[in-house]
Parts: sequence; C-alpha cells; structure tokens
Amino acid sequence: ARVSGGGFAIAEHLATIDSAVTDWVASAELFLRVPYLWGGRDSLGLDCSGLVQTSLETGGIVALRNADMQEATLGRAIPTDSALKRGDLIFWDGHVAIMRNASEMLHANAFHMMTAIEPYHDARERIGPPRTTRRL
Repeated sequence: ARVSGGGFAIAEHLATIDSAVTDWVASAELFLRVPYLWGGRDSLGLDCSGLVQTSLETGGIVALRNADMQEATLGRAIPTDSALKRGDLIFWDGHVAIMRNASEMLHANAFHMMTAIEPYHDARERIGPPRTTRRL
C-alpha cells in the first residue's frame, strides 16, 4: 500500500482507524507486550508518552509528544488521591501511565521493558506517589 507521505507499507499490516473511536484506551491495549523503546512510537517499540499520543490519536484527540507536555496540556487535573477511572492519566517525573480501570494501569516502561498492565498500587509502591493525575 502506498503511504500518503511517500513510501510503502505491507497492506496486511494496515487497519483503518474509525474516526468515531471513543475508547482510546482499547487502542492502547492493542500495544500490550510491544517492546519498550525510548523515543519509540509504533508497534516496533514505544515509550510511555508515545503510547499515550498514539492511542489518543485513534480517539481524535491531539496530544503533544513528551510526558511533561502531555501533563501540561491534556484534560484537567484531579487530586492524586481521587477514585481513578478508565482513561485517567497518571504522571510521575518523566513518566505517564493510562488507567485501564479503577485499579490497573497500562504503560510502556523500562521496568517491564514492554507495554504492560500492572496494578496501580504496585506501580505506586515502586515509583512513588504520582506528581499529577489528569482526567480527559
């Protein structure tokens, strides 16, 4: 298949993105077990902010590339001790994760060296308290 910016891709590897996707977290879940790659933004490897940016795009939400930029521009801040829900973003210094539900988060990370689902409580114990929590 010809790519609009030039070049080609294997047609069987492509899928259309429905502009009406409302559950962008489901898009993020498609990246489970994809290797962690700092600066990566595709199925060959991605980092935490690349996962967020790419997934949000499927829901028609524009997000900047880096976690600190995403923290400053996405959604609205909620107290870090709020009851969390699917799609909330959790920010630490240099890291962002997506809440999958009230107790599990999804993130591309160097601890697992891949995109993984992890209990939020476990990650908070290992990483420390989040700096910011944001709701879209």
